[in-house]
Amino acid sequence: MTPVSAERVVAAANRAVWAAGWRFGPRLLRSRAVRNRLGHIAATLATIRPNRYLGHWQRNVEIATGQRPGVRETRAAVRSYMRVMTESFVLPQWTPAETIATVTTDPAGEQRLRDAMAGPGAVLALPHLGSWDHAGAWACATGMPVSTVAEQLGVAEFDAFKRYREQLGMRIYSHRDPSALRGLCSDIAAGRLVCLVADRTFDGRGVAATWRGNPVIAAPGPAYVARRTGALLMGCAARYTDQGIHLAFSDPVEHRPGRDGLSAMTQDLVDFYAAEISLKPTDWHVFQPFFPDQP
Repeated sequence: MTPVSAERVVAAANRAVWAAGWRFGPRLLRSRAVRNRLGHIAATLATIRPNRYLGHWQRNVEIATGQRPGVRETRAAVRSYMRVMTESFVLPQWTPAETIATVTTDPAGEQRLRDAMAGPGAVLALPHLGSWDHAGAWACATGMPVSTVAEQLGVAEFDAFKRYREQLGMRIYSHRDPSALRGLCSDIAAGRLVCLVADRTFDGRGVAATWRGNPVIAAPGPAYVARRTGALLMGCAARYTDQGIHLAFSDPVEHRPGRDGLSAMTQDLVDFYAAEISLKPTDWHVFQPFFPDQP
């Protein structure tokens, strides 16, 4: 009999959790108090029995910010990740008004975004910070329908997450879809907002950048789509608040030509990610090795 790897066991367990959550979550997790309680339980269990994923997160934060997170910060990170998970089970049931009421923004950045949507279009590049699905749902609810790319780890998983995000108003492309880039560019022309989670690459390929002096491989997709279409390019970060999320925007990233220009535009975004994550690293949901020097 072929032994079953730990990764396959974890993947199967994750599939079961998400399937059960989407089936029963709208009824059982509507209350924020219940969702918060589940986050507290998960954080307590993680403290009692830490795992390698938390070890990866701690090392990522230590390199990214220069500060090693302790038990308190690690518990907060688990609660934050559980908030992403449990809120995803109820987000599709929220009305547009409910979604909008849970989001605050930097007014100047939001105005730049809306001005661009009325003209050349816009591309937002986000880190894995807070809830990017919540941010996308807000954009759709406020008249900016989102197009994005999602990692396809398996057909069943991708189809499930695609259906979930489509309920929020998003158009989803697989990162394995060879027509995804063309589709995103067409969507810009059609008045859709392109949002790409881009603090790490799907396949380890990208452009070289530095994160507070540490080498990283950064995703050039947002810069490429913006430059190809003439759209505004900004970074966007979603940090959790007591009531929902707060969206911060970078200054517009200047378009620059050539391969070096693409790298420079991507570096501007990496600098934005680093600054935003340093403000609240417990909302950075990267539980696998992120920097190249990690095993």
